[in-house]
Amino acid sequence: MKVALISGLESTMVDDAREIYAILSTSGADIELEEKLAKSLKKSGTSMKRLSSDVILVVGSDRVLLDTFLKRGQSDTPILPISSKGQPDFLFDITIPSFESVINDLIDRKWSEDRRMRLEANIDGSKSPPILNDIAIFARRSATLIRYSLHIDGESFWKDGSDGLIISTPTGSTAYSMSVGGPVVLNPAEVISLIPVNSVNPAQRPMILPDSMEIEIRDLSSAVAIEAVFDGQIRKKVDGGPVLIRRSECDAIFVKFSEEKIAALRGKLQRKTEEFEDLAHELPPSAKLVLKVLEYEDQLTQKEIIEETMLPPRTVRYALSLLISEGFVQKRVSLRDSRQGLYRVTKKMKKKSPKT
Repeated sequence: MKVALISGLESTMVDDAREIYAILSTSGADIELEEKLAKSLKKSGTSMKRLSSDVILVVGSDRVLLDTFLKRGQSDTPILPISSKGQPDFLFDITIPSFESVINDLIDRKWSEDRRMRLEANIDGSKSPPILNDIAIFARRSATLIRYSLHIDGESFWKDGSDGLIISTPTGSTAYSMSVGGPVVLNPAEVISLIPVNSVNPAQRPMILPDSMEIEIRDLSSAVAIEAVFDGQIRKKVDGGPVLIRRSECDAIFVKFSEEKIAALRGKLQRKTEEFEDLAHELPPSAKLVLKVLEYEDQLTQKEIIEETMLPPRTVRYALSLLISEGFVQKRVSLRDSRQGLYRVTKKMKKKSPKT
């Protein structure tokens, strides 16, 4: 079997990728390295788009995984995510320490394919790459109202004003969508979630649509420029629309080992949900959103949190002070720049979920 290896370029991720490479080297696999990782390991490599392996291993975080899918575009090569931090998330069931126990099953093809639907957007005639989690439409300046009209399969559905709009896949329903009150949707449900963010109409609610329907967002306007954000990675300016969104013909494919039962996935999702329900009466929505982002990204500076959440700086500062005072987030000085602080979820928060 030919196996490609990709990782984030942070030093800890490269170190973990080096460990995975060593395990693969003793397994008999034909190894292909992505060129940027190969440079860090002082070996020869192949560009991301030219990787031609049977399986791709992605070592790192959610951000690295989503970035890989976006850069690979229409590729349908199965991907095995490996958590670099040793703290598996919803799509990271394999850690660095546990990889050695599944390497034989990987090489012997004792696994199945877990297919996940993706979305695609068409903006001003420009087609996006397949999107695994969500498409978020917001004003470039945080907390600025946007107005738009929604059409479904060509028919007018509603006109609204809100802070933004999120269109999510079932995979993305436990990410940004859940942070703003969207529904949790279990795979393999073939539906699309549409969530208005802080609508001016209090009766406006999230919607679930069949994945066969085409969503069209017209008449977009705001006091500042409007952007569509793909999986939190790619930003594209929207000049009034329309923005056409439909299911992509190319699914994402994950390697799924036999021991990864549906019950385990549901248990993981339940712990996430219960964790946020516990906080529902303790924290304002902005603080819960900041907490969710830190849970996914491990640690960020205040500037990075503002960019990820699209919240006003004052709101982020208040949310962080509240989270720190409640013991959910801790701050430490960045070793690279002593003028900046790094924020991360505390051990108290990680232990908050009930044991199963």
